[in-house]
Amino acid sequence: METVSRYDYGQVTKSETTDEGYLKVWCKAARVGTQLYTRGDGSQVREYRPEDEVADPESLASFGMKAVTMGHPPVLLDTENTKVHQIGHAGSQVRFSDGFVEIALLITDEKAISSIKRGDAQEVSAGYRVDYDPTPGVTPQGESYDGVQRNIRVNHIAVVPKGRAGREVRLLLDSVDRNDAVAYTEPPSNSPVISMARITLDGLDLEIPAEAAGAVQSFVKDANRAQAELQSKLDEQEEQIQAVVTENEETHGRLDAALERIEELEKQASESAARDDSADINNAVNQRLLTLDKFAQILPEDYKFDGEDERQIMTLAYENVFEKAPREDANEDYLLGVLDGVLAAMDDMDDDEEEVHQDADFQPEEDGSNVAEVRAAIAAVSAAEKMDSADSYRDRLVNGWKSDLTAHA
Repeated sequence: METVSRYDYGQVTKSETTDEGYLKVWCKAARVGTQLYTRGDGSQVREYRPEDEVADPESLASFGMKAVTMGHPPVLLDTENTKVHQIGHAGSQVRFSDGFVEIALLITDEKAISSIKRGDAQEVSAGYRVDYDPTPGVTPQGESYDGVQRNIRVNHIAVVPKGRAGREVRLLLDSVDRNDAVAYTEPPSNSPVISMARITLDGLDLEIPAEAAGAVQSFVKDANRAQAELQSKLDEQEEQIQAVVTENEETHGRLDAALERIEELEKQASESAARDDSADINNAVNQRLLTLDKFAQILPEDYKFDGEDERQIMTLAYENVFEKAPREDANEDYLLGVLDGVLAAMDDMDDDEEEVHQDADFQPEEDGSNVAEVRAAIAAVSAAEKMDSADSYRDRLVNGWKSDLTAHA
């Protein structure tokens, strides 16, 4: 004995709509007797369903509260796939009467309801598991069979265009007690019954074999799941790309702001440098003017300013006074000290000019200049040039006023 799947069929006649728009129907979902089944390899077998097996309480209870499908799914239903195929459910009240299993169905799917009302699907087919006993025999009514179905357990009830159990197993839309059974006509052995089912694919209503319909629906389900996963990945990548774009835009914004700030700082620095340069130039010019003015009286008479700095001006004055260049190690402080001493001596001479002129050794220059006079005036301070340090010389200058200045020719 082996456990196998079987399907029995019936027919739909009328409809009865509930307040919610659902379709409530009664059906004869199974019957006793022999039925012809076509196996997967194309061979046919006649199987017997004894009344004690069909009316068994456990078998009848297995019809109650089961899922209703549009056509048979490719696999038996479970918690994972029921939601994909279900269009309604069976009621909890099941009874056995006159060789038939009767039960109420509630169809809740809009497309399935429309299909039943149009007459496209008017039969039912119970999908169930049985323990098949391959022992052949003859029914009490004299029909021969190839095996017996035992322990019938229903998995689902399908709504289909045409049933295997004949018009006796169909939906009864007006009354549970209606019994207009028609004698079952066995189809020819060379013309196996193919149940059809209608499905919607990309908005199109298609009628295909019921067994193929389940496979197509499963394929569509898998395709939709794969598409949803792909779309999710695409959305995630789009978010990542957008995040990168936003970050780049923010970076460019910060860079532009930084460049603007740098340009502003460079402009400020340039203006500041221009102001500083202008001030430095003005200071340098003023300093040279002061130097020229200070040493003008001891510079050569033919001297014309040609961009010399303070040291160069003082060097020229020194050479003009002493008729020789200053020592190589003479710094600006040294030159300034010597020339300040010369100027101080000249100032003292101006204050005591008559005394200088009465000196017997004094002789004015033929050209009328006072160079000889200056040279005579600084005789007392020229010895400072021979000193080794500017400090000693300055000390001499500080105390030089205590001695009388004498001019020599």
